[in-house]
Order: sequence, then C-alpha cells, then structure tokens
Amino acid sequence: MPTEQALTAEQTAALGDFRARWVAVRRSTVPADRGAAAQAVQLAYHAAELAPPARIVWCDSPLTLATLAGRMSRDDGRNVRSLLVDHLRRKVDSLVGRRVHRKALATVESAVNPADPLVAAATDAVIRSVPEQTLSVLGHLRRYGLSWSGVREAMLAPRSFSSCAVGPHDLSWLGIYDYLREVLGFHAETEPLRGLMQLATSVGWLQPHEQTCWLAERPNRLCGDARDRLHHASGPALRYPDGWSVWAWRGVEVPRWIIAHSDRITLASIDEQVDVQVRRCMIEIMTPERYIALGGATRIAEDETGILWRRNWLAADAWAAVEVVNATPEPDGTRRHFFLQVPANLRTAREAVAWTYGMRTEAYAQLVQRT
Repeated sequence: MPTEQALTAEQTAALGDFRARWVAVRRSTVPADRGAAAQAVQLAYHAAELAPPARIVWCDSPLTLATLAGRMSRDDGRNVRSLLVDHLRRKVDSLVGRRVHRKALATVESAVNPADPLVAAATDAVIRSVPEQTLSVLGHLRRYGLSWSGVREAMLAPRSFSSCAVGPHDLSWLGIYDYLREVLGFHAETEPLRGLMQLATSVGWLQPHEQTCWLAERPNRLCGDARDRLHHASGPALRYPDGWSVWAWRGVEVPRWIIAHSDRITLASIDEQVDVQVRRCMIEIMTPERYIALGGATRIAEDETGILWRRNWLAADAWAAVEVVNATPEPDGTRRHFFLQVPANLRTAREAVAWTYGMRTEAYAQLVQRT
C-alpha cells in the first residue's frame, strides 16, 4: 500500500517553489549549458539501458534541428524518444506509485505542473514551422534494410517531427518528480530521471537516436501578453539564436512586416488580407480609431451610449467596434473616445456596450437608469 496518504503543511508550502522553478525552466531564454547537456545525455541514455550516442549535434533552433535530423541515415540509428522519455516515465511511475497515494500525487501534479499556455503556443508555432520529417514505409525500409528487423523498424519508426523530437512541453512533468525527490526524499525511485531533469534545465529541444542525439538551443526571446498568448508589439514574440523567429499579435501569428513596418498597413492591405484573424490584428495595430477615421467602417447605429461601427467583407466575415466617450474629462476639459471591438452581429450601440460588460442589453439598461 502507498505510504504517503497526504502532504504535510510544510510539504504543501513547498509546492509553489517547484511550480515557479519549472515554469522558469520551460520558459527559459538563457543559452543552453552545453557541458551539462552532454553529461545529461549520457545519464539519460544509461538510465534507458542504451549505449551513449556516438555523436551530439548542436543546433541553434528547432528548425535547424529538424532540417539536419531530417537528413539522417542508417548510421544515426533508430529514434529512441519512447525509450528515453516514455519508458523511463512509466518505470518511475511504477516505483513512486508504491509509496505515494494517487490523491497526493494528483495534488502535486496539479500544483507543480499546471497548463502553460505560453509554452504550448510556442510549441505549436515550432511544430507548424518545421519541415516534416515524414518518410513513407518504403523510405524507412530503404533506410533500415529489408531484413525482418528492418521491416519491423520501418513499421514502428516515428514519422513526424512531433513524434521524433522532445520539447520543453514534453518534459514539464519532470517537475513532479523533482518535487518528490527533493521534498519527499524519493531519491532511489527518481534516480532514472536525473539525466532527463538535467537535460530539461540545460537545453531547448532534442531528438535522440541510437548513434546521434541532436540538441537545440533555447530561444533567446519568448514573449506573451497578460493572457499568456504569444505577443510582442515591436518585434518577434519567439526568436532563436540563428535568427529563426515567429511574429505574433495576441496569439495570432502574423507576417513580419505587419509588426516591423506597421506604418505600411493601409485600408487596401487590410482588405487584401484573406486570413480573418490576421486582418483583425492589422486593424488593432493600425488602431480602430484610425481605421474608422480613414473610412474603413460604416456607422451602423448610434444612441446615448455610443456609436456602433461595422465593416462587412462577406456574409460571415465582418468587423465591428463601438465608440464610447469617457465619462471623466481630461485636464483640458476634453473627453477621450474609446473604440472597443465587439461581435459583428450586434445591432445597436447599447447592445454592444452591454456586451463589453458581459451583460444583456436589458440588464445594462437598468444599471444605467439606476446610476
């Protein structure tokens, strides 16, 4: 039976420290510790009962990693991601499960390894951008040979970057076992993960094969907004040392020029943009106020709460904003106008303003009357 039924007050207090530590690990933009990473590769391969790889190849971004690893040959050996990550995790899970009650483990997991939207967004951006390492079964047969073992390897071999490589998101669960090791003293049970823990804190992405292990640097910039969406108002939101980067506005990947040369955004360029999300980002960057002043939208409705503006492109493709006036005057006596983006199906300014407060029109009208 598991011996640890619940965490003590002191153990519970330590959860926040490990949560912060592993958030920092996942989001680190510090250059990789190549010496520590090389040592960690040796430890991780040994724990997985693999001989150490003959070669470690460093790359300055996951894009470079994917490109170089995509040219692998039989000399690089088979991909060992499942042995190095999945197998070791299952092994330690079994050892830890004998000593810790599942409820205590669930408490640790939820506290130390919560969802990380910013890292998830960066991971998605990487996976979308890298060239796929897809090979047909025939391609794998040519690589591994036509022997029975070659046929088996060809059928089982991973065929995409996401299944071949390991990113910070794939190792975030290590924080749970780091906590169990350091706080609960489970050193023997978590020893097989020591190499992976060191890798997670020393490198960005990796792609492990029997004879070659490709390692990638961390990004030197990773920026998000208050909602942890990839975002940077004046530069790339994600950038690696070799210059490969992703430009994003509030979670939407956009062409570089839209942020780097925002002065080039015009009504015509907005209308020419076929991606609805990118088009809305262009309006936000231009600012709804300027977009409306230039004639980009039409006045739909007006009442005492404000003015509703809309621009229609297609039946299901439209943009709208409500113009409101600040109730508090500026020092010079003027009142600032604000333009708030709202759903395009709203019909009145009152309805639009109510929506910005998360209220129905009738409830907002009653609130206005009372005040």
